Amino acid sequence: MGPPVVIGIAIMPSAVQPFCQNGDTNPPAALAASPWYAAAPVELQLALQALGRARALDSGQFLFHRGAPTDGLYCLLTGSMRISCVSRLGKEAPLVRLQPGDWFGELALFDDGPRTHDAIASQPCTLWLLPQAALLGWLQQQPQHWRHLGLLLADKTRRLMQGLAQQTLLDIPSRLAQRLWLLSSEQLPELLLSQEELAGMLGISRQSCNAALQTLAANGLLQLARGRIRIANRQALADFGRL
Repeated sequence: MGPPVVIGIAIMPSAVQPFCQNGDTNPPAALAASPWYAAAPVELQLALQALGRARALDSGQFLFHRGAPTDGLYCLLTGSMRISCVSRLGKEAPLVRLQPGDWFGELALFDDGPRTHDAIASQPCTLWLLPQAALLGWLQQQPQHWRHLGLLLADKTRRLMQGLAQQTLLDIPSRLAQRLWLLSSEQLPELLLSQEELAGMLGISRQSCNAALQTLAANGLLQLARGRIRIANRQALADFGRL
């Protein structure tokens, strides 16, 4: 493995990190707890178990970065990850935070394209990887299961379109509520974000961002501290950000 390469705010290894070497390739209970996995045909579930391998990441470690060739389909088993974009100047714009049971990376199964965003461990985590070649080889023999992979992609596309509508039609406090809901999780309710960063994500001024945060705080949805935002009620935050 070559020397580490500094990209943005984190250190990314110059080669893909090895799989866990503990000899255990059985998927943890978190895999079975995934709604998409639970709804899959039994034959597909068994293939996802048999073809998969575990990976471990330390906090702050890149899983992959934007533009990298795909290596397969992932499920987050434990910990937390964030999907972000990092500019050439190293400025990170977090887009969404993944929780255990979330699957990601399915887009490249359909177009074999490069990664569209950066994936970074927010805390130590383990993942289940379905290598691209192995999964595609199995699907070639069992093409009836492509539809269930399509459902995973369709669900994310539907949520993306809903998010675009919200960003277009909602007022600033509601847009901010939606973004904070996406960035937070039940396991990590506290966000280390400045108001400048949040304003940049939404394309608004810092003054407008501050006013919107005060509105959400006054409604009991969050608590504010310098450089920190603690989500007090994620469900109410989601409701506030709906059309």
